[in-house]
Amino acid sequence: MIKLFRKIRQNLLIENQPGRQPNKTRKYLKYAVGEVILVVIGILIALWINNTYQDYKNSQLTNSFLLDFKRDLLADTRVLDKRIKTNETMVKNIDSIIIFFQTKKELTSKELHTFATYNLSIMYESYFIPEKSTLRQFESSNNNNLISSKLLKDKLFEYHTINDRNEKNMETSVQLYQHNFFTRDFMKLLAIKEFKMLMSGLTPALSQESLKKITLIEDYWVSLFQKKGLTENQNKNYSEVSLKAKEILKLIEAKLKK
Repeated sequence: MIKLFRKIRQNLLIENQPGRQPNKTRKYLKYAVGEVILVVIGILIALWINNTYQDYKNSQLTNSFLLDFKRDLLADTRVLDKRIKTNETMVKNIDSIIIFFQTKKELTSKELHTFATYNLSIMYESYFIPEKSTLRQFESSNNNNLISSKLLKDKLFEYHTINDRNEKNMETSVQLYQHNFFTRDFMKLLAIKEFKMLMSGLTPALSQESLKKITLIEDYWVSLFQKKGLTENQNKNYSEVSLKAKEILKLIEAKLKK
């Protein structure tokens, strides 16, 4: 292109020499058009470079968000797996308490220790609060278009919506019940004289009569079965959330490999 303009300029100089008939208008027009084309090409190249750089920056930012989402989801799945195992143990311990009263006429010191351990274990409060740091950053950045996959965005939205619903409803209900009812009813068990004596080592076993007293603590048994039901329902929710988290992790891995 530059050679072409140089040639046109040389021709213009030659035509301006004495004795030659100039055809300046057409030559100047060619030169002007060429200059315009050069400017347009320069602008297009600049735009291409700018767009390429912007695409690179967006790609880097997208990968950064995806890696952060992956980190949060992995942390969530680890916590959920731990909560699920703890809750499964809690349900087994509640079943063991029930079996104690169905099959034992009295509890030896060793059995009472196990019985007390089971009761203490079900005092544990299990709850799950997901990691939301990346989600908040992503929403505040106004860069929702960085994640092009509609499926991935929908799954992320669904995941956090379910967690918000569980946190506001199920998790709050479990904690309120734990504080207001189960702890209080458990203390009624500890208030039984024979139970306190056995825990203090003053008597070697819990007699059938003492066991019968425990069975008559209606609030304790209601709380026990209620705790079992809430824990099983909680685990059902945790399993659902964990499954969705693992589905999203697969989608993120696929995007990162591209």
